[in-house]
Amino acid sequence: MTKPDELALNLQTGTMRNFTRRLIIVLLTGILLFSLRNIWGMNTETLTSLMVSMTTTDYILARFASLIGTIIWSVLYIGFHIFGIALILSGITKIPYHRLVPLQVLIIGILLMEKAVLFIVFTIKGVTVNLSFLSFGPLAATVMENWYLILFLNQLTITSALIITLQYRFISAYLPEVNRKASLMMLVGLHIAMALITASVAFIPFNAMLNSIFGGGF
Repeated sequence: MTKPDELALNLQTGTMRNFTRRLIIVLLTGILLFSLRNIWGMNTETLTSLMVSMTTTDYILARFASLIGTIIWSVLYIGFHIFGIALILSGITKIPYHRLVPLQVLIIGILLMEKAVLFIVFTIKGVTVNLSFLSFGPLAATVMENWYLILFLNQLTITSALIITLQYRFISAYLPEVNRKASLMMLVGLHIAMALITASVAFIPFNAMLNSIFGGGF
């Protein structure tokens, strides 16, 4: 993790040892982390109203549905950041896809550690917020009123800078002849595009969808 350039050079002539086992460990760890966050109550506050508007059974079913949805989302999240991003980077840089997957396994490990740190802090404080203290989100919220821009800046974290650095060093070592400035700009642009898309997801009316499913209306 601390030597992505060395990883790039090694992958040109070999493969990562016990890769399948590492991949499974990362996947299971991610599922466990996302599940614990959901069980504890993160991002489930919109279901609280069901306790007074519907029966206890409806509320329990809604929480189970939320947990199942979270597990599915964790698999999609991890899968996209490993295989999806590797495919995108391969198409842009022409580095073989299977050489980029081990790098992305390390990257998703960093992202999960970031989420774990946030979860631990929220658990200790007993409260949760929509913004990460590791990002520009809280600062943006003090000077902006546009919630979309705040959520966008919330995606630009210290971890993002670390990930860009690791990916940049990997690409530069694997392709020493590549234009390094262009590679850096490409990576920054990719992360900005992903931040814009992620911020848009917050505006999907999941609460209305759940109420439609469990409330019997449309």
